[in-house]
Amino acid sequence: MAEQPHWPSDVQRLRLGDIEIDLRYRTVRRGDSSYELNPRCFGLLLLFLREPGVLQTRETIFRKVWCGAVVEDASLTNCIWLMRRAFGRTAKQWIRTVPKQGYVFDPPASAHAVVCPPEAPAESESVAAILPDPAAVAAACEVAPVPAIAAHTARRRPLLWAAAAIAATVALGGAALLRADSVASTHRRVALIAATGAELPDDARWATPLLQAWLEWQLRSFPELTVAAATDACRDCGELAIVLGVEMAPGGDVPWRVSARFRGSSPPPDVMRASSADALVATLDAVGRDVLAAVVPSQDAASYPALALDAATAAEFAQGWVAEQRHRWSDAARAYTTVVDKAPAFGYARVRLAQTLDELGQQGAAQAELTRAAAWIDALPRPLRAPVDAQRSLILHDDAAAARAFAALAHAGGDVAYRLGQASALKRLGRTRDAAQLLAGEPPAQPAPALRWLMQRADVEIANRDMARAAKSAQAAIDVAAKLGWERERAQATLLYVEAQADNGRPLDAALFDAAVRAFDAAGDKLGALRTRVYADLYGPRGNDAPRRLDELLAEARLAGNPGVEIEALRRTALYLDETGDTDRARERFAQAAAVAESSGRAYERRVIDLHLLHEDTLRLDFAAVDRRLARLRAEPLQGRAAYSVGLNAARLDYLRGHYDAALATLADAERALRAGDNLPQIALANGCLRGSIHLMQGRTSASRNDIRECRASGQPVLDQLADIASAELAIHAGDLGEARRLLMPMRKQVRDLANRQHRWNLAIEIAPLLARVGELDAARELVDDVLPEVTRAQYRLLVANARVTRAEIALALGRTDEAKRDAATAAALVPDDDWYERRRIRTIDALIARARGDAQGAARELESLHADALDRGDVLAELLVHSVMDPGTLAGGCSDRRHAQLLAESGMRGASDIWMNPAAHASGAALANAHAKDP
Repeated sequence: MAEQPHWPSDVQRLRLGDIEIDLRYRTVRRGDSSYELNPRCFGLLLLFLREPGVLQTRETIFRKVWCGAVVEDASLTNCIWLMRRAFGRTAKQWIRTVPKQGYVFDPPASAHAVVCPPEAPAESESVAAILPDPAAVAAACEVAPVPAIAAHTARRRPLLWAAAAIAATVALGGAALLRADSVASTHRRVALIAATGAELPDDARWATPLLQAWLEWQLRSFPELTVAAATDACRDCGELAIVLGVEMAPGGDVPWRVSARFRGSSPPPDVMRASSADALVATLDAVGRDVLAAVVPSQDAASYPALALDAATAAEFAQGWVAEQRHRWSDAARAYTTVVDKAPAFGYARVRLAQTLDELGQQGAAQAELTRAAAWIDALPRPLRAPVDAQRSLILHDDAAAARAFAALAHAGGDVAYRLGQASALKRLGRTRDAAQLLAGEPPAQPAPALRWLMQRADVEIANRDMARAAKSAQAAIDVAAKLGWERERAQATLLYVEAQADNGRPLDAALFDAAVRAFDAAGDKLGALRTRVYADLYGPRGNDAPRRLDELLAEARLAGNPGVEIEALRRTALYLDETGDTDRARERFAQAAAVAESSGRAYERRVIDLHLLHEDTLRLDFAAVDRRLARLRAEPLQGRAAYSVGLNAARLDYLRGHYDAALATLADAERALRAGDNLPQIALANGCLRGSIHLMQGRTSASRNDIRECRASGQPVLDQLADIASAELAIHAGDLGEARRLLMPMRKQVRDLANRQHRWNLAIEIAPLLARVGELDAARELVDDVLPEVTRAQYRLLVANARVTRAEIALALGRTDEAKRDAATAAALVPDDDWYERRRIRTIDALIARARGDAQGAARELESLHADALDRGDVLAELLVHSVMDPGTLAGGCSDRRHAQLLAESGMRGASDIWMNPAAHASGAALANAHAKDP
C-alpha cells in the first residue's frame, strides 16, 4: 500500500505510476489519452490520494466531498466509473469496491504520488474557475442533512462553494434531457449548481435546496433549455453554469446574502441580494425571478408563481424535496403533507404531494390533491403549466389528453420524462406497439432515467406478451436499481421480472418475493408490500385456496383509490383459480374485475379481462358470445398483445368452423401488425401451432412441419407440448405409428404430473384421440375418463364434447355401438351446428353406427354429405378420412380414383384413415391391425 501523499498547496500536477493528475484542470492523463473529471469526481480522487488504503464509506464520501448537499447514490457510482475509465485497464483495479460499505483506494506499493514540474497557468476561464480547490472542499465541509428550523446562533463564516449533484429524475419536470432533431438552434444547456456555506447554521441549511428545487422545476419546464446535473457539467459544449449560494454576510445589519453567479457561454450579470432572516424566503423568491428573467427573458417575470411560504414551512418543503430526490417517498409525502396543512394555498406543494402519493399507489389521495391545486395550476404561465397539466392528466387517468400533452412536450424538448409519460399513457390506451416504439433502442446514459426507462419498457413488453425481452429489461432495471441503492424500485423491477419469467415457465425463487416485501416495507409502501405477498401466493405451489391476503389487498387498494391494483389482483386470482380447477370462483373474480374496470373507466384493463373471457367463451362453445366479444374488441384501436390475442382467437374460431383460408388470413394480419411495429414477440410463435393444424387439414404437410418447428422455437413448455402433439398427428397420418407412439407415450406421465388443472385437461383431451388411433385404446379411455368429470363441472363444453366423441370412437372400435351412440348423442347436444371440427367426427361415428346396424344406405348418404362439406371447406384430411371408410371399390360421389391418388401423393398422408373404428371391419378381426398398413 502506498504511503499517504503530501504535496504543497501550489502544486499543479502529480504522477502516480504511469498516470499524471493535473490539479488545475481536473484531468487524468494516461499515455496519449486525457480525461477531464467533473469537480465532485475530482474531489473524490483527491480524497483517495490523501487517504490510500482507507475504507471510505458512502456516508463519509457524501460528507467530505458533497458537503451534505442533495445527492443521489448514482452520482457516486458515476464518479467511480469515470475514475476507473480514466485510470485504464490495469490501474482501475486500484479502486476497490467493498460491498454495502464503500470504496478503498489501494494502489500498489510501487505507485507513489510524485510532484511534477509546474507549467505556465492557462489564461482561459471555465466553469471550474468558479469552484475552489476540491481538496479544500473535501477537507473542510462537514454538513448534515437539511434539518428543521430551530433557534440557533452561529459564527458567520465565508461561503465555501460546493457543486451538488442535481437529481436525475424530477417529477413533473422530467429527467436528464435528450436532444431531438426538431429542437431549434436556440436550445441552450444550463448546469444548475447548488452551493452552500460549510459553516451555515442549522436553521438556514434549508435555503439552498429550496432555491434549487424552486428554480429547477421552472427552468426544466422551458423546452428551449436543457438542465444538466452538476456531475454532467461540460466545459466545451457552450453551457451556462448557474451557481446558487446562500451565505452569512461577514458583518453589517443584513445577515444573509443570496446569490446566483453565471459562468460559461455569454453569461448574464451575477445576481446578489442581501436579506434579513425574516425576509429570507422572499429573497430566495426574488433571486429566482432574477435568474429566470436572465435565462428566459422572453417570459414576463411577474407571471411566475410566488414562493409563498414562511421560513418554518419552507424548511419542511425542503425536507420533502430532499427526501424525494433520494426516493424516500413516504418521508417526502409526510413532509409535503405538513406543508399543505400549513400553507394550503401553495399549489406547488400539492403538486409534489400528488406525484409522491401516486408513486406510492395512493391514487385517490393524489387525485384529490390535484383537484385542490387546480386553481393554482390553471394560473401558471403556459410554459410552467404544460408539464404540470400533462402529469395531472396522467394521474387523473385522462390518458388521451396525457398522451397528446406529453407528445407535444417531448417534441419540443426531448425530455426523457416526457417520453416515459407518453409511453405510459399510450400503454393505458391500448397502444402498446406505439409505446414499445417510443422505448426502443438504448436507454439514457444516466442511471436514474435509465432505470425508469427500463422499468417502463419491461411493463410495455409484458403487455405485448414479449416475455423474453421483458425479462431482459427487468433484469437490467434490477441491476441499475441495485447500483443506485434504490430498494423500492428494485422491488418493483423484481415483480416485473417475476411476471416475465413465470409466463415462460421458469422456476421462481421465493427469496425474490421476500426481498421485495422487505424493500416495500422499508419504503413505507404498504400497498406494494401487500401486493407482493399476494403475488408470492399466486406464483407459489398450487392449492385450492385463494391468496391468503387477497381481501386485505383489495381493501387497501380501495382505501387508496387505486382500482388498477384491485383489478390486477382480481384478474391474477381468477387465473390462479382457473389453474387449480376452481372455475366457478374464477368466473366470480373475473366478473368482479370487469365490474371494477367498467365503473372506474379503465378501458385498457377492461380489454385485458375481455381477452380472458374470450378464451372462456370458446371453451364453453358459446360461439355467439365469441362473435360479440370479438366485434366489440375489434371496434377498438388494438395493438400488441391485444391485437395478437384477438387475431389468434378469431383464427381459432374460424378453424373450428372449418374456415381455413380465413383463419390463415387472420393469423397473417396479426403477424403483419406486429412486424409493422418492429416487434414480433416470442408469444407470436404460438401462431405456428395453430397454423400447423390448419395446414394439416388442408393436406399441406410440408408447410405444417415448418409451422411446428416455428411453434417449438418459442422455448415455452406448453408450446413444446403442442408441437409434439402436432408432430404425432402428422406421423399418424403419414403412417408412422412408431414415431407417433414415441412422442405420445411420455405425455401420459406428464398429464398425471401437471399441477395446473387447465393444462392437464387440455393435454389429456388432445392426446387421447391420438393414442386411440395408434391402438392404445385403454390408455386413451383412461385419460378421458379421468378428466371428464372435472371438465363437466367446469362447464367447458368444448372439452366435454371432445372427450365424449373420443369415448364414442373408442367404443365403436371395440364394437360397442350402443355406448358409442350414447356418447356421440351427448356430444352432439353440446356442439354448435357450425362447429365443423367436432361435427365431422360425430357424423363419421353416426355413419359407421348406421352401417354396423345394417343401414348401408343411411351410412352412404351421411358419408356423401360429409364428403361434399369437406370439399367445400378444402379439408383434404377430412376427404381422405371419408374415403377410408367407404365400402370397398367405391369413393364418395364426385371424387375420382385419380383425385384420391393425387391427394395422397401431394399430402403424403397415406396413413389417414378412420377404418380403425369401423365395427363392420372388426368382424374380420384384422382391420384394427391392418388399418394403417393398407396400400390405397
